[in-house]
Amino acid sequence: MKRFAYILSPSYSGSTLLTILLARHPQIATIGELKATHMGEIAEYVCSCGTRIVECDFWQQVADGLAQRGIEFDLADFGTAFRRPARPMLDRVLRARVRGAGFESVRRLALQTLPGAARTFEEILERNRALAEVVTELQGADVFLDGSKEPQRLKYLIEAGFPDIRVIHLVRDGRAVANSTIKHDACSVASAAQEWRRMHEESQRVLRRLPEAAYATVRYEDLCLRPDEILPDLFRLVGVDPQTPQRAATEPHHILGNSMRLKPLREIRLDEKWHDELSADQLAEFDGLAGEVNRGYGYA
Repeated sequence: MKRFAYILSPSYSGSTLLTILLARHPQIATIGELKATHMGEIAEYVCSCGTRIVECDFWQQVADGLAQRGIEFDLADFGTAFRRPARPMLDRVLRARVRGAGFESVRRLALQTLPGAARTFEEILERNRALAEVVTELQGADVFLDGSKEPQRLKYLIEAGFPDIRVIHLVRDGRAVANSTIKHDACSVASAAQEWRRMHEESQRVLRRLPEAAYATVRYEDLCLRPDEILPDLFRLVGVDPQTPQRAATEPHHILGNSMRLKPLREIRLDEKWHDELSADQLAEFDGLAGEVNRGYGYA
């Protein structure tokens, strides 16, 4: 694994689409979200290749590769998420939002002093590193792509010295994201707008830790409308040749994430249903809470 690429974005911003498009390059290995936090009933979970994950040969090879490294692998719990619900105090520290330097100093101190926290944290890092390396080897690639999106997760990987991290900061019109959040998470427009704004504030704090050449901000709408222009730039960012012939769209992959990964991607369609589904009052409420950040990304 020569390089580690990461998609940084709020949920419902198009990260699964971007992952599928990038995965067509033969030098990019991915399983989608390396954190693997929404597996559900594992016996019924379907890999994006169309096979139940418990019967998928690829995932058996992953388990075998990790076993050779002395790591026991459970499809129901990868152990790669920076979460430990059984230990509430540590879980709160791990999952806390990315804040300023003072808070991050306190976080580092807590990870050093809470009983067993340092060992647990290193175990999570090692599981991430080992799984990424095994998948990269199995797929014969140079670059591993993690579509996990979370800012604090990226912060941990940067601080751990993962190899030559490159970040794609994926942005989508906040009104579209809020509309999807309201529908899927059954929340208010205020809650959706505040979460979208906070995610981008966190993302900017993390991006400031990287040299400018190590990341790029891409708008979902531009990706949908001009993929032939956007994708070559992203391939160059992560260090692969954009001229390399890509895998066929019908070639199976093994991507975790939302249900879009199970559908054949025959064409790229821009989803802008929010224009019709958000009321004038909802739009005004969003604008009052997150409009300034949204305009900062070029959304009028």
